[in-house]
Amino acid sequence: MAVWKCTNCGATKEGRCKPRKCQECGNTKFEKLESAAKKSKK
Repeated sequence: MAVWKCTNCGATKEGRCKPRKCQECGNTKFEKLESAAKKSKK
């Protein structure tokens, strides 16, 4: 699973596919951050 970050407000959403729009601001552009699985490893 990937973490998607809204390029407008910075809200994040975890999911397999890119969200259609941000639930916070309605923006439709996102950037993919590193996967949640990688973040939990030390």
